[in-house]
Amino acid sequence: MCLLTGKKAPSKGGSVRAIQIIGTGVLLSASVSLGEDPWGGWEGKGNAGITLSRGNGESLRGTTELEVSRSLGDWQMEAAASLLYGRDSGVSSGERLESSLQLNRGRTSRVYAGLSGEILHDQLARIDWRAIVSPVIGWRAFDQENLELDLEVGPGLTWEERASVTRGFSSVRLHEHLDIQLTKRLHFFQSLTAILEAGDLENYSVKADAGLESKLGGSWSLRIAGKAVFHGESDQTVSEDLLLTAGFGYNLHPADHSEGGLVSGSKKLESRSDDWAFTALLGGSISKGNSDARSISSGLRLRRDWIDNELVAGIFGVYGQQGGTMSAESLSGDLHYQQTLGKENFGGMRLDCDYDALAGLDWRLAFAPYLGWVVFETERGELSLEGGPSVVAEQKGGRERAFLATYAAVKAEHKLGERTQLVGELSWLSKAADFKSQIFTSELRVEHALSERLSLQLLGRSTYDTDPANKSGRHDLQVVSALAVRF
Repeated sequence: MCLLTGKKAPSKGGSVRAIQIIGTGVLLSASVSLGEDPWGGWEGKGNAGITLSRGNGESLRGTTELEVSRSLGDWQMEAAASLLYGRDSGVSSGERLESSLQLNRGRTSRVYAGLSGEILHDQLARIDWRAIVSPVIGWRAFDQENLELDLEVGPGLTWEERASVTRGFSSVRLHEHLDIQLTKRLHFFQSLTAILEAGDLENYSVKADAGLESKLGGSWSLRIAGKAVFHGESDQTVSEDLLLTAGFGYNLHPADHSEGGLVSGSKKLESRSDDWAFTALLGGSISKGNSDARSISSGLRLRRDWIDNELVAGIFGVYGQQGGTMSAESLSGDLHYQQTLGKENFGGMRLDCDYDALAGLDWRLAFAPYLGWVVFETERGELSLEGGPSVVAEQKGGRERAFLATYAAVKAEHKLGERTQLVGELSWLSKAADFKSQIFTSELRVEHALSERLSLQLLGRSTYDTDPANKSGRHDLQVVSALAVRF
């Protein structure tokens, strides 16, 4: 999830820039999974999140962060890098890259000295680049097992190119960092950094960070963070940016560090016989201020299993807007009942409802009775096939029609770990009187159980229509990371 404010900037080499920024982010987040030898003595954490829509609606939001540190006797080195990229309907709605490196001496004492360096690029704030070098004096106000508070101050030199003007000036750096271990697995972090021009206090940059990190098991964690940035001397841009992110995190520990695993959350999420299970899913992004873009993805699912029977009903919707113009609006629902007919056979019926404004689909109803076969089933997963006749009624491109069709689907589930599973489905709907008129729908979902009722999901949905409405594309793709709550 992302929330940011800033001015809509013109797109200059947007596609190449997106590839560079997100590619770098992938490398940063992937680097934490290297072997132990290259990281001997290092500690770190990284996280990433993404929201993507392609086809009739265009939207992309990506965030990634990496922090590493290492102690060398009385010295300590800390490095961090973060990237944000947003693009809606061909217009850049966010592009920020920042990195820092700090070397401190006096790791074991309350007072320490160090040298800090920072690099920043912020398109919305019209900062092409900014480099800051600052010696610092620090004080560890609190240095306890569950509470740490550091305060730093120091002079510095700043060079920047902002709004096509390059200059350098003397500056003052103020920094505060707070860490609180709320519970064994829940950690709160907060920091505040201010850079002020020594000769003009109206020219400043203040950055505030705060967030929560919850351990999931092993080295993985769920990380929710907020960042606010305030700029001085910003006559041509709004002076504040706000960013909220949520996603998976990975913690890198020294080779001798050990971490116990949690009890299987996936098993806890399995519904018991005769129980109703209700799941709500929410994810998305919002931009306000200099840019005006928003998107939200949400879903509801109801399920009940009892002896040899299964009933599932669900709804999933996506809405997006860029600069007052709709960039996505779709809604899909399904209802199916299934009964086991034998050890490897089953039968049922399903009803699907779809609406997609940008694809020119006003509504579609598809009813299909079906028979199915379980190809294989193991403790870690299963694969099944199903198919049958279908009756379809729709209004697409302002034209209403009804026809007979053939329905077929492949469904699979696989447990990737004690708390993580992969669920996939590929369905095919073909018009009986015109084999060239086909609709392919696929969904791939990664679910990671955080607790008995919470899970983090990465969801990908794709639709391909060989007979789209006039002036509409054939293919639509959505990728959403979201939090699921089960009742």
